[in-house]
Amino acid sequence: MDGADPGTELDMLRALGDPGSLTHRAMIGSMRLYDALDPSVEDPSYGGLAAAGSLSRLFAALVGEVDGIRLISADRTAELARPHSRGTCEVVLLPSTWGLGFMLPDSPVFPASAGLGPRAFGFDGANGTFVFADPDRELAFAYVQNAGSRTIGRMNDRAHRLVAAVYRSLGGTVSGA
Repeated sequence: MDGADPGTELDMLRALGDPGSLTHRAMIGSMRLYDALDPSVEDPSYGGLAAAGSLSRLFAALVGEVDGIRLISADRTAELARPHSRGTCEVVLLPSTWGLGFMLPDSPVFPASAGLGPRAFGFDGANGTFVFADPDRELAFAYVQNAGSRTIGRMNDRAHRLVAAVYRSLGGTVSGA
């Protein structure tokens, strides 16, 4: 599942433009809640404010200790990384696999082909953001762009190359990178 087929991407774009669709309501409709002048008003689907370093520290604390603190037990981390739901996501209209609240490989937006370990978990976000943790490698990674991405229905190419490079630097093999 390296990327969504063009028909699926077109379906997603159509749904984004349809105010009655779940896709629009979840991804676009909530934007009217967002007030750029008041960052304390967070949009539930857009508008999260974080630096890559902070996101990677948060994810690192999900798979190991950071400054002596581990946020959850190793058993709970295993549950995050275990598939709990598979199928077509009703919001983004793409095949997806979810652990407890996190995307799992393999989907077009969170692809194993980037080198993600089998128990990696995280998120792909609008504008090219990509964050994950890999408990088997005790690895956390976050990439946040300053500008938007035109990529829809698959992982941002730059994030894909960065993730693949990280895994190659750790001695892993990466298919499709």
